[in-house]
Amino acid sequence: MKKTILAAAALALFAGGLQAADVAVVNGQKLTREELTRKLWWQYAAQGLTELIDEKLLLAEADRLKVKADPKEIEARYASLAAGQDKAAFEKNLKSVGWSTADLKDLLRRQLTIRATVIAAGKLAVTDADAKTFFDANKERLGAPETVKLSQIFVNTRAEADDAYDLLTSVGADFSKLSSLKSSDANLRKNNGAIGFISKGMLLPEIEKEVFALQPGQYTKPMATGNGFSIFKAEERKSGQPAAFEALKEDIKAAILNQAITQNLPKLAAELRQNAKIEIIK
Repeated sequence: MKKTILAAAALALFAGGLQAADVAVVNGQKLTREELTRKLWWQYAAQGLTELIDEKLLLAEADRLKVKADPKEIEARYASLAAGQDKAAFEKNLKSVGWSTADLKDLLRRQLTIRATVIAAGKLAVTDADAKTFFDANKERLGAPETVKLSQIFVNTRAEADDAYDLLTSVGADFSKLSSLKSSDANLRKNNGAIGFISKGMLLPEIEKEVFALQPGQYTKPMATGNGFSIFKAEERKSGQPAAFEALKEDIKAAILNQAITQNLPKLAAELRQNAKIEIIK
C-alpha cells in the first residue's frame, strides 16, 4: 500500500509537470516541479511498468479462472485502513495524492482479486494438519512469554547512580519519586520512572538476567545501560502462558497461506509474461 501511494504521488507530480512550479530553493537556486518529475520518472518508471504489466496479466488470468474479490472483504480492508481516522481527514489525505474513495476501493479489489487468482492457479490450501505441524515446531515462541512490569531510574554517571541507590537502601526513598527527580531522561521524570511490562527476550541478556531475578518490590544494583547507568525495580510479574493450538489455529493457517501466496505470486506472473505478447513502446 505504501509503495502504491508513493507511485500515486509521483504520477500526480508528473501530471502537473507541465506547470513551471518551483518545489524548493537550495542556496538561492530553484528546483522545479519538472526536474522532480524527471527524477521520479527515471527512478520508478521501469519498476512501475513491470508491476502494471504483471497486474494486467494477473487480472486477465482472474477472468479466465472466473475469480473475483469478495465485496465484503474489500469493505473490511477499507475500514481497516481508515480505522482510527476522521473520515473527512482520511478522504482529504487520499485527495492530496489524487485519489478518491472509489480509487482506493478499486485498488483493494484488484489486490484481492490477484490474491484469489494466485490461490486458485496454484490450488493453494492449508489444512489443520499443516497448521499443527507448524505449531509443534514453533510452540515455544508462540506462547505468551513471562513479563515483568518495571520502573527505572536512569542517570548519566556511576556516581549519580550510586547516590540514588544509597538513598533507596539507606533511607528507603520512594523509587518513583526519586526517578521523577533524578532521572536524566525526560520521559522517566514525567512518568515517575514507569516503563511498563517488558517481555523476556526484549532486553540485553546481562540486563534481562538481573531484571527477571527480581520479585515485586525489589530493585537491581546500578548497572551500565546505553550512555548512562540504571536501577530497575520490579513492580509486578506475569508468568508465561503456553501456546494453545485451537486458539491459534486459524491465525497460523492464514500466515502459512500468506507465505505461500508471496512465494507463488512472482512465479505465476513470470509464467504469464512468458506466454504473453508484450510490446514496450519507446
